[in-house]
Amino acid sequence: MSDEPYDGPGNPEDLPLYRDNDVFHLLSQHRKRAVILTLAMAPWGRVHLRQLAEVLALLEADAEGNTVSTRQVTNTRTNLKRSHLPALLEAGIIEWESSAQELLVPGPGFDGALQTLRVGSYSLAHEPTESSVTHD
Repeated sequence: MSDEPYDGPGNPEDLPLYRDNDVFHLLSQHRKRAVILTLAMAPWGRVHLRQLAEVLALLEADAEGNTVSTRQVTNTRTNLKRSHLPALLEAGIIEWESSAQELLVPGPGFDGALQTLRVGSYSLAHEPTESSVTHD
């Protein structure tokens, strides 16, 4: 990729890959991908922010014995709430459930974002390897 400014047809501001709420931009960060994948696997189609933070803290710590400190979970929860969830909420990928505080549910853009992750072979266990990604 070049450091040169875009000089192709159209206005760069009108191109979806230049927008902060574009699905590819949003899914470029592992915590945002993990939010979507965790919500997709949630048994009732919703997940509490605290549970989400626990799952991410465990995955990131690669914790054996299924334990992480309360501080790790709190730090992850705070980071999610300040940095990652607002962008996913604004893009309509997730929503707060109206009847419960801090309960996340899929938004209107959720299926498209999840499909994008599936096509890219992402899972909570690992990122795609070169051999799992096909190039046309």
